[in-house]
Amino acid sequence: MKETIEWDIDVGILTNRFIMLEVGRALFIAFLFTAMVISIIMLPSLVDGSLISAGVNTSGFGYLLLMIGLLFLFTAVFIVIYYGNSYMLSYTVDEKGVRTLTRKEQRSRNRVANTLLIIAGMLSRSPSVAGAGMIAAGRQDQFLRWKDVRKVVFHPKYHTIVLRGGYGIKSIIFCTQERYDPVSLFVKSQCRTQ
Repeated sequence: MKETIEWDIDVGILTNRFIMLEVGRALFIAFLFTAMVISIIMLPSLVDGSLISAGVNTSGFGYLLLMIGLLFLFTAVFIVIYYGNSYMLSYTVDEKGVRTLTRKEQRSRNRVANTLLIIAGMLSRSPSVAGAGMIAAGRQDQFLRWKDVRKVVFHPKYHTIVLRGGYGIKSIIFCTQERYDPVSLFVKSQCRTQ
């Protein structure tokens, strides 16, 4: 007998530790990339000593931190106002794998936000911003086969299951309280690696 478990869930964006952890990872990678580019640009000045002997003015660093803080604040306000701090997902778990689908109402909101992100990236001549919008637009429907799962981590306190595949392949299953036990049992029956 083929078993299929389906449910809808609204997940808090700014209040969910798993989502915030993913956002933090993405920001950390972006920060490292930016620091690497700035280091490469400044390397000749460091090597010949002109950067240190010129008495570097660090007031620009304070402005940078202020701008980053304002960016985070405006992003949080946008998420609360535009998305209502909620992301609408549908899940289907069956013998083939797990499908995570962004619900129709959420898709239309995402389409507007992603289009604005792509336009902003093109206008500012920033391929990374435009690329982020394109990647986000393409990730509305995800499917992870059980055979591709390498590791499973269960978080019963948060009603969440994290599935990891190969490099960069990850699916987070957010369950309602009543769905967590049946889904976790089903995942355990399908995944031998834990």
